[in-house]
Amino acid sequence: MVPFRYVEFYDVPRLIALRYRGKLLLLQSAFSDTLDEYPNVYSVYELPESTEPLLAAGSWRFLEQTALTSIGEIPINAVEFDSTKRKSMNASILDPLLDH
Repeated sequence: MVPFRYVEFYDVPRLIALRYRGKLLLLQSAFSDTLDEYPNVYSVYELPESTEPLLAAGSWRFLEQTALTSIGEIPINAVEFDSTKRKSMNASILDPLLDH
């Protein structure tokens, strides 16, 4: 299980940052006005290392100024979280995205 930081929680964390296999990653499931609900997938992005100090300080403002490029998606229901869904997750689900 890999620890993560998150903001926005609705059933599950909707915006997660974690370090896995030497990379700083962001998982996002933002509310869709078109669908009028949250999507059932996380879009996965690799974050620049320059964002780590901001995350450590608890700031997510960098997202407003950081161009994000998706490296893929994972289904939310396939993510194994800790019992609280707020502390850690089994990050091995990300392996296929990082093996390219």
